[in-house]
Amino acid sequence: MLDIISMTILIIFMILFGLIAIFIIIGGNMNKSEEEQRMEDEEQLQYLKKYNEKKFNKRHKNKK
Repeated sequence: MLDIISMTILIIFMILFGLIAIFIIIGGNMNKSEEEQRMEDEEQLQYLKKYNEKKFNKRHKNKK
């Protein structure tokens, strides 16, 4: 009987933790202005360009 109660409480806490995490993630993206969204997009593009350059350079160093 104690196992069923403890498992039920554990499941309830896990569900609550998951919901809180989801709300934090959603809330973090809701109030961004267009300027902030544009800046984030530019930062992501810069990161991807640098990442691809490093990946390209690694491949060509290994082939030499």
